[in-house]
Amino acid sequence: MSIKLKAITNPPTWEELSIRLKKVRTLMKEQDLDYYISFNPVNIYYLTNFAFYVHERPFILIIEKKGLPKMLIPRLEKGHFESRARCELEFVIYYEFPARSGENWYDHYQKQIRYDAKVGIESELPIGIVNKTPGEPIVSDIIDEIRIVKTDYEVGRIYHACRVVNKGHKVLLKKCRPRVLEFALYKEVTDAMTSKIVQDIPNANFRATETTGAVWPPSISHDPHLIPHIFTPMEEGGPHVSIVSAQVDGYGVEIERSFFLGYVPENAVKPFKIMLEARALAYNMLKPGALMSKVDKAVRAFITEKGYGDYIIHRTGHGLGITGHEAPFLAEGYDRPLEKNMVISVEPGIYIPGIGGFRHSDTVLITEEGYQKLTKAPETLEEVTIPI
Repeated sequence: MSIKLKAITNPPTWEELSIRLKKVRTLMKEQDLDYYISFNPVNIYYLTNFAFYVHERPFILIIEKKGLPKMLIPRLEKGHFESRARCELEFVIYYEFPARSGENWYDHYQKQIRYDAKVGIESELPIGIVNKTPGEPIVSDIIDEIRIVKTDYEVGRIYHACRVVNKGHKVLLKKCRPRVLEFALYKEVTDAMTSKIVQDIPNANFRATETTGAVWPPSISHDPHLIPHIFTPMEEGGPHVSIVSAQVDGYGVEIERSFFLGYVPENAVKPFKIMLEARALAYNMLKPGALMSKVDKAVRAFITEKGYGDYIIHRTGHGLGITGHEAPFLAEGYDRPLEKNMVISVEPGIYIPGIGGFRHSDTVLITEEGYQKLTKAPETLEEVTIPI
């Protein structure tokens, strides 16, 4: 049973960001941490709504057990930060890097942390910052953890982002014909999505916005991470594999389809059918409490039983949220149960050199009773066979 969702386009409120900070501090308390240090720009965006580019001038968020978080930033960026941040912070300003002795970023940074403290740090924290961090460093990806289960606000933002990629994919299928070049498709699809983003969110932060629309024609669709040349032409037949994704003002989603132009080669019918059946198997297992590792294991076993096990080259799905690829994962070895308000992709794939790639992907919300697809595009063999 589908639930009624509302697309949300407004930036997070102070209350929304306060909920996220409270979750961080709850985990800090459970892990007996005095401070938590974040350098990952995605995590800082998640807690503050400020997006930035990492360069030689570091941005560091310092969270204590109580009080306002502290944001260490170069003076150059203070106005930029204040124009986008949606939460209360204390600024720790340094002038420049490199700077005179006593005025570098680490001189200011080290004054904020007690030397007898237990300091939680991200696993991605650069070693140069780790070495300048006072106290006992304890690796713990607290912010990554709280991002896994979405708030209702985030679900609304993701639902809106899915409307953007739905539009882009509709344009892609309309424009994709034999001999059309890759760059022409890319332009048409990304223009359509960008136009909708600007119309819906006039003040969207384009540091946290990105659109992609591309097609892997059958000669290369067996290699899903091979980047097509911009002058790659589309071909008759198939399978072509579309990839339409977007980060819409900070929320990443995707939709992908295997499709055919004009006709379906005989050797493509069976693997396409098995891909659809594997996909249906995965969906039938999606509900709160189901172990994600078991979903992937069952899908792999099914594809292998049908004779295509040698052509599985990736997991069944991954999480989406602030980015287009993040935890949780529908993957063997990821023994975590699904929970309500997780958002994942479902995309079991079969990739056969000389024939092509077979993969549909949707952005999917885990609901109280099961799941709900947030993206929409043709699915059956008849629907994805486009007359030319």
